Amino acid sequence: MKKRLSGLLLLATITFIVSCDSDSDNTFNGGYVTLNSGCYIVNTGNWEGNDASIQYCDFEKMLATSGDAESNIFAVQNGTLLGDLAQDMLWVNDKLFVTLSGSQKLEVLDETGKRLRAPHMYTQEGASPRMMATDGDYVYVTNYDGNVYVYDTDRADFVKKIAVGTRPEGISYLDGYLVVNNSGDLYAYNGTISIIELATGNSKSIELVNPYTTSVVCNGEVYIIDSGNYYDIPSMVYRISLQDGTCASLGFAASALATYENTLYYVNNAWDYELNGYVSSPLYAYDVVTGEKTEFLSAEKMKNVNSLSINPDNGDIFVGYAEYGVLGTMEVFSINTSFKGVFDVGYYTAGARFEYK
Repeated sequence: MKKRLSGLLLLATITFIVSCDSDSDNTFNGGYVTLNSGCYIVNTGNWEGNDASIQYCDFEKMLATSGDAESNIFAVQNGTLLGDLAQDMLWVNDKLFVTLSGSQKLEVLDETGKRLRAPHMYTQEGASPRMMATDGDYVYVTNYDGNVYVYDTDRADFVKKIAVGTRPEGISYLDGYLVVNNSGDLYAYNGTISIIELATGNSKSIELVNPYTTSVVCNGEVYIIDSGNYYDIPSMVYRISLQDGTCASLGFAASALATYENTLYYVNNAWDYELNGYVSSPLYAYDVVTGEKTEFLSAEKMKNVNSLSINPDNGDIFVGYAEYGVLGTMEVFSINTSFKGVFDVGYYTAGARFEYK
């Protein structure tokens, strides 16, 4: 597995130039700021709004660069806007890989947000880049054209395509396997899970209803959300077996899922047709070893949740909130549920992204 550590240098405001000093702390110095410990925030933006954005969050201050599309780090570094509908971002081998479904492209950036090369454009009929996974050597990108695109992380070069199912979305890598959520034909609810052994190319398929974007690895196993049909088939969390190509229900529904150590954290903000609105649930913690479930944060704190992300180094929980037509916010809670900070984000945040290690 290829891995290189480096300092991350970002602007304090949109008028400053990036500089590099790996020995400095998180302090201002002649207009520059060096951020040695933090994560990125990726914001999807509005449909056809061309207002996707990337921010950087400083862990020490729990502050983020502006979520406004005109002042995100990509715009600062490249003099243009990021594009339409950012779906996902991976931070691996000193690079940022960003998928934009509306703009039908993959951007590859350095850690300051500067383009390393021209974007990879997807021009095939039905193409829409979605979610990503990595093993450290390669980045795997799902695309609505029915393929997973493979890129080398060192050179960011395209390597090959892997055919999967219809409208692939969520993806995980584990122990030489890819697990891909194929959401199926639109409104048909005929989704599948593809399990692909990379060394041989052999694949297995599991029939489900509507496996969508969420796929995570927890305690050496893959967990996904099947979103159901949003009416009389509820969502359900499943554990996927790589060896025999089967899945097992955990017995509870979820709309967002994240993981830390041997625990799944999930919330189920479901649409209620009688109330004509979403009903919030608490954030739950589910121990995958013991099967014990506990309420972690109250339903009130989970209202309007649009994303759920966890810092793999310390368990800090980043909760993104979104409401129609307005810039969102993000709150951070420690693993013992204490409040750590809040900051503004962009439109419909897809969540925090942490360095692959």
